[in-house]
Amino acid sequence: MYRIKNFVFKGLPPVKYYFSKSKKFYNLIFQLTGIYPSNIQVYKIAFTHKSASRNIDSTKKINNERLEFLGDAILASIIADYLYSYFPYRREGFLTKMRARIVSREQLNEIALSMGLQFHVVSQNKITGTKNIYGNALEALIGAIYVDKGYERTKKFVLKRILDKNIDLQELAVNDSDYKSQVIEWAQKNKIGLVFEDEEVESTDQTNLYFTSTIKLDNQVIGTGKGYSKKEAQQNASKEALNHNDDIEVLIN
Repeated sequence: MYRIKNFVFKGLPPVKYYFSKSKKFYNLIFQLTGIYPSNIQVYKIAFTHKSASRNIDSTKKINNERLEFLGDAILASIIADYLYSYFPYRREGFLTKMRARIVSREQLNEIALSMGLQFHVVSQNKITGTKNIYGNALEALIGAIYVDKGYERTKKFVLKRILDKNIDLQELAVNDSDYKSQVIEWAQKNKIGLVFEDEEVESTDQTNLYFTSTIKLDNQVIGTGKGYSKKEAQQNASKEALNHNDDIEVLIN
């Protein structure tokens, strides 16, 4: 591709790159995504955690939460589209479960860390103890690519840099890690009722919120867990319950 008017050459950064004070950041985004940004500012916002928000005025703050929201939706759409084609004869329930595993908070956190995003997210030093910051930043980065380059370029990034490099679909298809679903299926099979009791808790230094989840069977606790989302806490509680499955069998017999 060659356009004299805007001096755009395929495979080369935009002309403004050569005069930019943000060359290092341009190169960082290229290394992470294979993309030379047209709108560098949207990528800077993608790496700005809410704890380091910049104020526009008294009512508006700039951070990556809006891009995270957008990236979450775009990622889910791309993965759904890909799974629909990759597994042409599998049912909707299977596809839904596969997508949930791929875009799970735990999975995105690990992918973000493997990409090195933890070295580039801007946050207050006191914001510690959660990998979710980095998974959220990955979703925000996806949102930034979509805003800057559109759906097709974002899809290419997701498939090549996230899915191909980090996910083995065949292995994932046979490795059921949706612990909550397993617990519920087990309870339904045995015709018993389970109760998930969830609570939002503030950390001792009052800088973070997290959730706790307790699974009860006939008022007896069979699993507890915590996480930085209700879903994560429930998954951890369910995993604990399954790891003590012998104890569960004693309770119902």
